[in-house]
Amino acid sequence: MKNFQILRKTLFLLLLQFLILSAFAQHKIFLLHPTVGNIENMLELIKLKVIDIPDLEMVGIYHEKEVSDYSQSEKYLKEHGVAYYTLLKISGELNTKNIYQENECTPAFKKIVKEADAILFFGGPDIQPSIYGEKQHLLTEVTDPNRHLMETSLLFHLIGGSRNPGFKPLLLQKHNLIVRGFCLGMQTMNVAAGGTLAQDIPVEIYHISTAEGMLAIDAKNRHRNYNTQLNPSCDLSWGFLHPIRINPKGYLHELSAGLAQQQPYVLSSHHQAVGKRGQNLEVIATSLDGKVVEGLQHKIFKEVIGVQFHPEQASLYLPGSRFTNTPGNEYSPNEQLIADKSMEFHLKFWKDFSERVGRIK
Repeated sequence: MKNFQILRKTLFLLLLQFLILSAFAQHKIFLLHPTVGNIENMLELIKLKVIDIPDLEMVGIYHEKEVSDYSQSEKYLKEHGVAYYTLLKISGELNTKNIYQENECTPAFKKIVKEADAILFFGGPDIQPSIYGEKQHLLTEVTDPNRHLMETSLLFHLIGGSRNPGFKPLLLQKHNLIVRGFCLGMQTMNVAAGGTLAQDIPVEIYHISTAEGMLAIDAKNRHRNYNTQLNPSCDLSWGFLHPIRINPKGYLHELSAGLAQQQPYVLSSHHQAVGKRGQNLEVIATSLDGKVVEGLQHKIFKEVIGVQFHPEQASLYLPGSRFTNTPGNEYSPNEQLIADKSMEFHLKFWKDFSERVGRIK
């Protein structure tokens, strides 16, 4: 009888401990390139309940040699009292020869994978072509090479690739880790897996070498606002809304099932695109003319998904936001997405993300 009481008490204490730990369990997201702008975007999406994840903790990751001044990010978080967003500086020597193998950053990458429920890769400038074994075109502008070395190496550690076939990806130990890449994030994903990039969409894909030439093609197949080059003195918006074609299989097809708009408008601003596809990546969306890849999904690690657009931009969800694509013509991207029945796609993208992260124990 006494042993039974001891056993019952022990089980009760274990259950109580489990409930206490569960109550304080947090869902942790790691985010690359934590500039003030990217931090503000994420905080706004959370404020708007576009991203709705209980007990959320966010960690911004950056390499010590990046050009961005992350002391401004630290200052912003402190001044605004954001306790659930912290920064993590990663140190270690990286170069084009060691990013596709274990290197000085590998221990930090392994720790991130162990702790993370999700990892987000954001947009940014051109990747140096030496990372994917090509010479640099005159139109390629590299401004932050160390950022690209670190982010490419992290993604390679996650999914592996053809540049080192014997490497065992970290996701083999954690298949449910959610990875999303936006714009540059998707391009980096492709490069990490062994792919290449078209270094300029107008020249290499459309065989057009002028801004006027790009403005003459169907606006539905443009991927940035080329008016900015013709009107440098005007304060024009960097982004451009255009529709995409979702392939009949893959994550975006599943996500858009039942939606009124099957060719949703998205926000883009890029002049480079996926060239040769990386190992184990399949195309899940393209531009309407099929010439530009708009979405990738890993064939083995199904939670690894990249899109060539920007669903993370808070301006899309704010009724008061305004874009100006041509001088004197202002409009609301929020109202246009609602009118085009594309807002449901964006909201479902983040609702699905939130639910997937929320289900992880």
